[in-house]
Amino acid sequence: MMSEMKVWIGLLTVLLTSRLLRGQDYKYSQQFGGLNYADPDSAGYRQCAYWELPDGTQLHSECDPYNMERCGETARFIYKCCSGFEEDPDTFGGYRRQQPVKCSRMISPYNECAETILKSAEVAPFSPDLSAVSELKNEEAEGPFTIFAPKMGEDDGPIEASEHVVRGRFYAEDLKEGMELETVDGRRKLYVSRFGYGALGIDCAEITDVDLECRSGIIHKIRHPLNGRGTFTNTDRTSVMSLLQSHPETQAFADDLPPDLKRDLGAVDSGKRYTVLAPRTQAWNDIKRQFTGKKLQQVAARHVLPNQVCSGALVSKVNQKSTVLGDKVKIICTVDKQSSQEKRYIMTECDEAINLIETDMAAANGVVHLLEKAIKPLTTKMLLENEKCAKALKVNEFVKLLKECDLYIDDNNKYAVILPRDESFQWWSSYEQFREEYQRFQVDKEYRCKVARYHIVNSNDKLDSMESFASHTMGHRTNNKKDYLYETTYFTKTPQGPMVSKCSMRNAVWVNIYLVTLNFHYSPIPDMTALTVDNMAIYITSRINVPPEKNLTDILQERPDTTLTNKKTIDTEMDAKHFQKNAPRNLYLVTTDDGWKDPRSSAQSLNPYRSENTMYQGETLEKFLLLHHVPLYLWGGDIGYFPPNSVHKFMSSAGVELTFWRDASGVMRIGHDEMPRDQWPKVVKWNLPARDGIIWLLDGILQCPSTLCPLYAEDIDYYDMFVAACQTAHLPGEENAAADFRKKPTDVANRHPDDCTVVLQLSEQSMRYVEA
Repeated sequence: MMSEMKVWIGLLTVLLTSRLLRGQDYKYSQQFGGLNYADPDSAGYRQCAYWELPDGTQLHSECDPYNMERCGETARFIYKCCSGFEEDPDTFGGYRRQQPVKCSRMISPYNECAETILKSAEVAPFSPDLSAVSELKNEEAEGPFTIFAPKMGEDDGPIEASEHVVRGRFYAEDLKEGMELETVDGRRKLYVSRFGYGALGIDCAEITDVDLECRSGIIHKIRHPLNGRGTFTNTDRTSVMSLLQSHPETQAFADDLPPDLKRDLGAVDSGKRYTVLAPRTQAWNDIKRQFTGKKLQQVAARHVLPNQVCSGALVSKVNQKSTVLGDKVKIICTVDKQSSQEKRYIMTECDEAINLIETDMAAANGVVHLLEKAIKPLTTKMLLENEKCAKALKVNEFVKLLKECDLYIDDNNKYAVILPRDESFQWWSSYEQFREEYQRFQVDKEYRCKVARYHIVNSNDKLDSMESFASHTMGHRTNNKKDYLYETTYFTKTPQGPMVSKCSMRNAVWVNIYLVTLNFHYSPIPDMTALTVDNMAIYITSRINVPPEKNLTDILQERPDTTLTNKKTIDTEMDAKHFQKNAPRNLYLVTTDDGWKDPRSSAQSLNPYRSENTMYQGETLEKFLLLHHVPLYLWGGDIGYFPPNSVHKFMSSAGVELTFWRDASGVMRIGHDEMPRDQWPKVVKWNLPARDGIIWLLDGILQCPSTLCPLYAEDIDYYDMFVAACQTAHLPGEENAAADFRKKPTDVANRHPDDCTVVLQLSEQSMRYVEA
């Protein structure tokens, strides 16, 4: 009786909990960052959620599917019987308005595996092949086994069933990313992939259903045979290189790969995996008529990606991958409206589409995707002469400028080219600080070509070696004749926001992801993406760089509001000692003449300036100016490297760390730890660019810390001037009043206040600084 009561209490608790949860009306989109997850429990007992592709293919998911975009379309999910169960048409109806159990029939785990597969319509054609696997027929065989049962297509060739069976019982949760499962015939190892949206892949074949028990082990259903989708199944898959050499459509391409890359693609024991986008034979022969030798090998290498990239991982509308040479490949995924099949193609820089006509040909150390055409490298001729290509890149206006100028290009050198988009001309025309240069650009052809060559810099490594955040190179010379050494590169990192695999959203550890931006002066190149054109690396940007034509000292001398700092700069020989040696990495924080004024002084003060204006001399003055100097080339303001509401620290040339604090409204103040925060000077003028550096104007000074500058005391002398007058020379008690008055007038007048008057006419003080 007591046990029955416990059962009823437990059942009542479950029912009450269910009612309470329903009453709260949970909204998953609010709980999990805008994602609406499937709820298989609401679909019924033994119901599971599966991804459903536009062509009807259903994929198993290790997490509950959620609302996401796949290949430009909204991904759908459905509910159906969980693995191991199926609907029973003879199921008795529901009891008291409760939903009937649809998935009531259990698939017997005691059937032979081939029999279980035969009863499953989508993989039934695989059953006869599986029955012929000797390891499964041998009763003394060491089991259990894991079987990957493929869906067979009409165009699929002969299948090697033994390559679909591995020893051991591996449930879906046991299949970890990077696992290698050796097949029973010992001919290959199957590679496990886990995709970000919850799907599983075995040698790039997505798993459609999992964990179907049978007498000899466990069955997972996969989307296609493991030897590929096509008819060329008799290929050597012991390595990516052997696959390329044995496939009739990729042999010509394989022959022209660089020798070192051939070695890497064949080195299975290295632990590295590769993806090859291999052009079919006819397409590659067309390329061979245009390129030869090392250039042809380089073109071939641009078709090889590091790491294994299955088609199942290419589900974003735009997927960008890097080749082994560092070039970018853009792979587009869409859904064909007529066939409802997912379609993937490469979009070149010139907007040419190249279809992936066969995907996921797996080998021991990677995968091969067959291309309809080869990826042609972008050439200078193509860029300058193909207007369609320039328009596709949105650089038509600047390309026209390049065509009208002598760029002084040497075919034996390597260059990095900053290529402004068409929109950059509109930006230049409306940016007030560079308006004068824009007007000159319209009428001065020599200046136009100077601007064009200013965007071409010498670079032996095409800037590929720059990897660290907030770092500088040693500078580059542009292609203008006898040009200065310019600082052209700077890195920033911008928070993209917290990112996490959506499949683990509910138990996620959130990590902030940062995007790296490369800057040429004030022109940003997001993600450091470069196009390789012959001997050039092209970086496309949204702004035009205006070449400076003055030095730091020229700017100081010409400006009417920097006379005080200019004199100190000259007195300490800052140009010869520091600017020239550090060029172009000089950020000079210059206090304006108004910034030198003491805020405590009045308009009538004879000396309205801060004591520091005259306090420091010689070596101490030089240290004071070096406190205002940072050995970097930094752009600020709306075209700079410092977003609002951010704090940055840089070491001054005096060895004192400066804090650059830009508040939420965009105002930047600069100071250091020994300086009260309310006295930090504000930047009142950004970015006065020079050939040897850059100037920012401040509305105050950076106070020199005691560890850098000596502590001075004020030695002040006060002077008062009085005027005295007496009404008569006959003053009581004075023997010779007139003579005494001439010697000490105020003394005499003070002794006779009734007859004399003393007036303070003027007060003065003199001050000098003595080292404390």
